Amino acid sequence: MRNPADKPPAGKIKSWQVAALWLVAIVTMPILIDSWRHREAPETVPRQLLLDVDGKRIDLFQMSQTEPVLLYFWASWCPVCKAVSPAVEALRDDYAVVTVALSSGSREKVLSFAREHDLGFQIVNDPGGDIGRTWNVRGTPTIAVLYQGHVTSMTSGITTPPGISIRLWLSGLLASPLATSDAVPLKQ
Repeated sequence: MRNPADKPPAGKIKSWQVAALWLVAIVTMPILIDSWRHREAPETVPRQLLLDVDGKRIDLFQMSQTEPVLLYFWASWCPVCKAVSPAVEALRDDYAVVTVALSSGSREKVLSFAREHDLGFQIVNDPGGDIGRTWNVRGTPTIAVLYQGHVTSMTSGITTPPGISIRLWLSGLLASPLATSDAVPLKQ
């Protein structure tokens, strides 16, 4: 029989419970911060046609119908983007990746920067920030995951390849019914 003195006092939290609470906080806080930071971001993919730096037309809404699409907003002048861009580049063989160079200069400057940093992902140049404003992007880097016409995740700041991969994987689990608006071309 156990001695009543061996029982932990009522109200004491065990170490595994503290660890579990910390884990919940560590996982939940970034989600809550991203939700607040991107509260004005579109819930559905804006129906806009984009042109990449090679002149190829891009319809993000259509692309996202069959697979998750990683939309990455970056800038050549952004120091954090220089750390995140290789992570995005590493995912382009496994996922559809479209990137938007915000206020990074001319097409030639953007292409030169991409070559210099070994970036082969698809790039849309947004020298005036019009596309960024459509998406309510407030800072770089910003990553959005699109699936079935919906924005399933949006985050800003430093992130890792596993963090991006988890967001892409979760997009299929969190997808909503399709939106049905018509595409409107966006001036470049």
